[in-house]
Amino acid sequence: MQGLGLAAHGRIVVAGAAALVLSSARPARADEGGEDSSRLDLSRSVGSTRTGPLGTYVHAFAELALGRGVHTNNPYRLGTSDAFGFTAAYVDLSAGLAFGPPDSLQHGFQLSLLSATEGVGQQVFGAYYAALLPVGEHALFRGRAGLPIVLTPYTLLVLEADAGGAWLFWWVIGESAELVGSFFYGAASPDRTKTAIPVIALQIGAWFDHEVLP
Repeated sequence: MQGLGLAAHGRIVVAGAAALVLSSARPARADEGGEDSSRLDLSRSVGSTRTGPLGTYVHAFAELALGRGVHTNNPYRLGTSDAFGFTAAYVDLSAGLAFGPPDSLQHGFQLSLLSATEGVGQQVFGAYYAALLPVGEHALFRGRAGLPIVLTPYTLLVLEADAGGAWLFWWVIGESAELVGSFFYGAASPDRTKTAIPVIALQIGAWFDHEVLP
């Protein structure tokens, strides 16, 4: 009988301890303003861990290109009276920055300095909105649009939109190609005070790429 009394006493102690544990581990009530942080999620859904905010991805790039174009409206000061003709060859040095997802569309800006390599000396400075779209690990599509200014020999306002791509064949160095559409306005001709000259050009060059991951 004494053994039975000890067993009953032990069961009472165990039951009391279990009740104490359950009461201390009860979930927070909604009216207390807390969240149920003690309840285990035993569902079959995939768990996830919240991460802190990522840093800013920076895509830096530069280009050195050679190009030449054709014009469809000769203002009679380009050496011939034909309406159609070739422009002078030129070299274009540019650099820019773009921001956005590393594997999606990126937005930024590009600065450019263009100089004619033949004929009448001409320099053009441009500031552009630029967009880059990576395609795989080695290629990207790109475009830019802006209002460049012809610095010499005459001051002209230019409306320009370009589209092209680049292919990285070794580390951060690659090759680029770009189709350029420009509209020059402002220069005088012998019979006009202002001229409007549309130009389409193709330029090919070297592309330098540098990515700064967050």
